[in-house]
Amino acid sequence: MPRIAVILLLLLLSNDALAQVLSKPRPATRGAVSPADITERLERSANETARLVPRAARGSAIDFAWPMTAEEYTATAKHVLVLVSVVTQDAAELPLRRVHIRAGGKDIELMHLSHQSVDVAKGSRTFSVLGAYREDGFYLAPANAMMAEGYLQADFAKSRSDFNLYKLPSTAPDFIRSDKNPEPSPDSKPDLQAVRAMMMREYKGFKAPTFDRAMLPLGRSG
Repeated sequence: MPRIAVILLLLLLSNDALAQVLSKPRPATRGAVSPADITERLERSANETARLVPRAARGSAIDFAWPMTAEEYTATAKHVLVLVSVVTQDAAELPLRRVHIRAGGKDIELMHLSHQSVDVAKGSRTFSVLGAYREDGFYLAPANAMMAEGYLQADFAKSRSDFNLYKLPSTAPDFIRSDKNPEPSPDSKPDLQAVRAMMMREYKGFKAPTFDRAMLPLGRSG
C-alpha cells in the first residue's frame, strides 16, 4: 500500500492536468468585474491547487459577458466577450498563442482583442503555487460555440496546448437562446465601438483596449 501511494503521488506531480482547477463563471446578476476580482479568483484557484500539488506549472481564471440586449447582440455580430487570465511559472509561455473552443469535433479560434501583462504579488499564494507571470486578455467567442458541449481552451506560446479553461456550455440570456441561428455569419465583423463600450461596462479598471489583432477572422474552425 505505501508503494501505491507513492506512485499515485508521483503521477499527480508529473501531470499538471490532474491538478488543474477549472474556472467558475460569476453569477449573472453580479456587476462589473475588476482586476482585483480576478486576482482574488486566482488566489482561490491557487489554494485549491495547493491541496493537490505544492506547485503547478500554470493556472487560470476566466470570465465572460453576454450581450445585454438584442441590439448589443446584433452589434457584436453574435459574439460573447471573454476575459482570460493565465498565470505561469515560465515567462516564455506568454503571450498566449491562441484561445479556442473544442466542441462537436470542431476547433473554433476566438478573436483576440487585447492583452496585457499583470504583476503577481510576491507574497501571494498565486505567486508561490501558480507562478510569477500573469496575462489578462480579452476575446470574442461565437455565441453558438459558447452554448455547445465542449471546452474553452488556451494554447501557450510553448510547452502546453489545449489547456482547459472552462467546461462548456454556458447559459445564455433567453433572447439569445431563442435565436434559431446563433452562429455568426462567416463574413460578419463586430462593431468594435460597441465591443469597447461593453468592455468598459462589464470590466472596470482594466486597461482600455487597443484591439491589436482585431482583424483576425472570426469563428475559424477546423
